[in-house]
Amino acid sequence: MRKVFKNGNSLAVTVPKAYAHQLSIRDGSIIEWKKTKQGLVLIHQKNTKTTGVDQKFAKMVDEFTNEHEDVLRKLSQK
Repeated sequence: MRKVFKNGNSLAVTVPKAYAHQLSIRDGSIIEWKKTKQGLVLIHQKNTKTTGVDQKFAKMVDEFTNEHEDVLRKLSQK
């Protein structure tokens, strides 16, 4: 659990050190929030250009995955 705090005109929340390390989140990392049925999900997208994956395609896959998260989760459990 993390407490939300005011940061200027915005609200902020910290990322636990263990998760930041696991996800390679550092000062200056770009993250985005996705609204799901369960709440907000923090998304950290590593630079995919180095792997040869087109950024537009990677974003489409992320959007599809987020939109169909429940179905994909059920399929992975079978």
